[in-house]
Amino acid sequence: MNKYIVLLIIVSISFSCKDKTVQKTDAENNVAPDADLSELYQYYHSNPQTLEQREENQIIEYAADNNLSAVRTRSGIYIARHVAGDGDSVKWGDPLTVDYRGYFLDGKAFDSSYKRGKPISFRVGSMVPGWNEAFPFLKVGSTATFIIPSHMGYGKRGFPGFVEPDQILVFDVEILTDRNKND
Repeated sequence: MNKYIVLLIIVSISFSCKDKTVQKTDAENNVAPDADLSELYQYYHSNPQTLEQREENQIIEYAADNNLSAVRTRSGIYIARHVAGDGDSVKWGDPLTVDYRGYFLDGKAFDSSYKRGKPISFRVGSMVPGWNEAFPFLKVGSTATFIIPSHMGYGKRGFPGFVEPDQILVFDVEILTDRNKND
């Protein structure tokens, strides 16, 4: 009888691990499902002790105040997808052409390709860690908002003249093309 109980426990653990593997595979396959705002509060810290915890609370409050349904990556980036896009899935190392607007939680803009009238082209992996992690959750043609904690943006050094140290960054992004994919 004990053998059967042990077997039942192993099977149960196996099924619960399998569900987690499916969730991990979805993220690896660039699936950013839409999330209900109430799901974000599972990451809320009732008594934040660290900068990361305080920033996470600020990000969640910002998403709720702005009615953004977002998913959270492992490192604490929140991605609110507005248009899913119908192009190729973005992968590490892919060249992209993107229009974007970067601003702080108070709405003050610090950079904008729209304002310059010229999108930016880059390879995924060559930008701030937050962009490198967030873009592979999207497809070409997508529009999204990234809310990036400071440790995944410019961190403790900031970006002199543009971004003070330890700033949460918000980016509205639009992936225009991957036309340079063969470069």
